[in-house]
Amino acid sequence: MKKITFLILLTIAVQSPALVMSQTGYSSSRSSAPHLAPPRHAGMVQVAQNFQQEEEEFPEKESAPVTPEESASDSEQPIPPEALSPAIPPAVYPTAEPAPAYYVNPCEAAACAVPTCGTFGRHEPFRFFRDGSRLKLHAWAESGIYVNAHGARSQYLPAGGGLEENSGNGPIHAAGLRTTDYNMNQLWGSLTREMDSSNGLDWGFQMDMVYGMTGTWVQSYNDESFDYGWGEGDYGLGIFQLYGELGYKNLSVKYGKFGTPVGWEATPSWDNFFYSHSYTFNIVPTTHTGALAGYQLSDELKLVGGWSGGLETGFANRYNDSSLIAGFELVLTDKANIYYYMTQGHQKDKLLSNGSYRLGNNGLDHKYFIQSLVFEWNATDKLTYALEWVLNNANPTGGTRTSAYGINNHLIYTLNDKWSVGLRAEWLRDNGVLGYADVSGNGENSDYAELTLGLNFNPTENLRIRPEIRYDHSYKNAIFAGGTKKEQLSGGVGLLFGF
Repeated sequence: MKKITFLILLTIAVQSPALVMSQTGYSSSRSSAPHLAPPRHAGMVQVAQNFQQEEEEFPEKESAPVTPEESASDSEQPIPPEALSPAIPPAVYPTAEPAPAYYVNPCEAAACAVPTCGTFGRHEPFRFFRDGSRLKLHAWAESGIYVNAHGARSQYLPAGGGLEENSGNGPIHAAGLRTTDYNMNQLWGSLTREMDSSNGLDWGFQMDMVYGMTGTWVQSYNDESFDYGWGEGDYGLGIFQLYGELGYKNLSVKYGKFGTPVGWEATPSWDNFFYSHSYTFNIVPTTHTGALAGYQLSDELKLVGGWSGGLETGFANRYNDSSLIAGFELVLTDKANIYYYMTQGHQKDKLLSNGSYRLGNNGLDHKYFIQSLVFEWNATDKLTYALEWVLNNANPTGGTRTSAYGINNHLIYTLNDKWSVGLRAEWLRDNGVLGYADVSGNGENSDYAELTLGLNFNPTENLRIRPEIRYDHSYKNAIFAGGTKKEQLSGGVGLLFGF
């Protein structure tokens, strides 16, 4: 009788959405790996399993014969209300499975390098073979347009020489936003096997390939190897990451080509709030090829260290560059974190295929030191603030030392599940690293400042629309409007679609 009553109630509960809780989630940090929640009806299945186990452990005892006196006495007593319905075990609803040790969900813990939980589209990456598989494919496409109030248009150098530096929106922008034409910024595909070393030895890998204006930017152009030269014109095809990873409990090691841990903004558009990039983004590396190890010393502290063959180089490392990578990630509180990363090394200034020296130092080798320090504060569930400081020093052998350093602020507020607003304010001092020049050739030293106001609109879980308006000011060199203006008001909109 007990089993029949429970099965009837179980059938009613499964058909009623009010009794079931569904959980889904997606994380979009630089190295994040989404994990799936249990099946939709996992809670009710658990109830059934618990109930069946209870019956097996406590079988019903045979009832003793009832005397006529007891029967008459029972019939005269009132029946309590709770006896009208059988006792039902408490429902056990599904909860999110604990994440493996190598993975931190930035939406649930204060350890994220991207303050955008709840502001991005949250589509779930496609997974191969079966639900819950650790082999996943994540892809997106980003296109858009950026223009300026000067009306300056993109101008190209003759004989396929590329975009003239001061034309269009000027040299301050990374690849894709210097032109005033509508273009494809990124067509990105990422194939990953997630590593779970929480219980012992495990392995994983990741490959990120990108086509578009960003494609040439992520190629191994610094030693003209591997993916260098793939594509045509402004549109290139590049391998942003291609590495294998091995882990054992709190220790993990990756080897191959990987995105830099230095800096706060990321190369993948999916990991950034703003459509455009800051100045500080332009003075940190993009990729390294080498080995990088991480050790989770405690719940609050992670140590990172490794070696690479320089900056933006391939597996061949044709010029025998060498650099050290080191850093740490520290959880201060459940709302605040600190990230510090640095890379220090040397490069040999050799001739490239076009006859020019790759470092522009006429054969003088140089040493460099680049570091970033980031403070991130999730003030509330809706408000996130990040402060970034970046330094880039280059010392050519027998040449003139160059440097650049700056401070970058991000303030992002989530209005609701579809809208969020962000403000970026920064200042940068350039002593020859960027070397933006005006029409007179002046460009060694200058201060720059920018203020950007942007919105993120998510009409669907897969589509993100990112309009923004930006003001830039150069304190010394006229680098805008073809090298004739010191300030510029510009703006644009990017469309980011995940599939």
